[in-house]
Amino acid sequence: MPTFKTTENIVTGTGEYFDENWMDSDTLVLPEREYWDYQRELKIEDVNIWEVIAEPWGVGIYAAWDPYAEFYLIRYDKDWDNPKVDWQQNVLDGKRNFDYETHYGPGANTTIQKRLDELGISYILQNQWVDPEHMWLYP
Repeated sequence: MPTFKTTENIVTGTGEYFDENWMDSDTLVLPEREYWDYQRELKIEDVNIWEVIAEPWGVGIYAAWDPYAEFYLIRYDKDWDNPKVDWQQNVLDGKRNFDYETHYGPGANTTIQKRLDELGISYILQNQWVDPEHMWLYP
């Protein structure tokens, strides 16, 4: 089952987006979303809900859900790969030291894969349905 977070959840490093009514159905229920119109570049603060792609170690990889767009966010603890810093203890102590990267627009799925490879983060590619009117985002 997919997991979702609000921008606030990601920035504070706590919690997730959850609606108790999702449990009233025997089928998968997803949060509502609107499509981004691409009239301007999307910013982190424009996104209400993110789909969690992965959260390994001190890193989080997220995709914009509402509005739905080709927009990815990588949040990582600045010390996640520094062997001299116990970032896990920092998280437990509430010492957040996050940095952010975004990948937006046509080809963003490719640029984020390259970046994850550079960071040494494993990921699984999944097939995704793309509506014909949005195919221009995937050159």
